[in-house]
Amino acid sequence: MFAECARVLAPGGHLMLAFQVGDLPSRQERPFGHPVSLDFRRLRPEHVEELVREAGLPVTSRTVREPEGDEKTPQAYLLARRPKG
Repeated sequence: MFAECARVLAPGGHLMLAFQVGDLPSRQERPFGHPVSLDFRRLRPEHVEELVREAGLPVTSRTVREPEGDEKTPQAYLLARRPKG
């Protein structure tokens, strides 16, 4: 997936990723009050950063923040940029 992102990004273009941090998926049976099963896959920022770099997109920023409000899981944000040349 990240190789395709790298392919379609213009030179100098940015990729921003946001995801929940963790090792195990979370299954919700009534997410947001609706009767449907939904799996949330959580990831380790270090692992995602490695995959993005392997695809040729240097990561320029990695932020992990603690849960806010009703959130129960830390959130991660990665910013990568396709080289200009």
